[in-house]
Amino acid sequence: MTHLKTEALLKKINYIEADVEIQKQILFSIPSDRQAEIEATITLIAARKKEIEVLRQELKKNDPEEFARIVRFENALAEFRKIAQNTPFQSIINRNVNEDCSLALKSGVTVECLIKACDHDGTWTLITLEGDIQQFPATVVAEKPPEKNNSTN
Repeated sequence: MTHLKTEALLKKINYIEADVEIQKQILFSIPSDRQAEIEATITLIAARKKEIEVLRQELKKNDPEEFARIVRFENALAEFRKIAQNTPFQSIINRNVNEDCSLALKSGVTVECLIKACDHDGTWTLITLEGDIQQFPATVVAEKPPEKNNSTN
C-alpha cells in the first residue's frame, strides 16, 4: 500500500471522527421532546462509527505497521486517561508544532515526549514519542514541576 493511500485513509477517518463529534454536540442540543430527531442523530452517529471501523480494517489490511502504531498511541492515551482519573495532575504539558516537550532526569538523560504531566507528589507521567507510558518519581527528575496548571506549554 502506498503512503498516499494510507494518508488518504487517515484523513478520511479524521474527517468522519470530527463529524461524529459534531453530531454528538447536536444530539446534546436537541430538546428531549423531539424523539425522532434524537433517534435519527443516534442512527447517524452509529453509521459513521461503522464507517470508521471499516476504514480502520482497510488500513490494518493494507498498512499493518501504521495501524499498529495508531493502536499503540490510542492505548497509551487510554492508559494516560486512566492514570489521570486516579491521580490528579497539577500540570499537563504537551508537545506543540515547533515546540519541545521533554523531561530532564538527574542522570543527564532527557526523555522526549508528546505529553508530560506532574502530580502533586512530583511524580511525572509521560507519553513518549514511541507511544509508551513512563513514570518518574520526583527523586530522579532534574526539573521542578510548574507552580500552577499549565496545560498548553
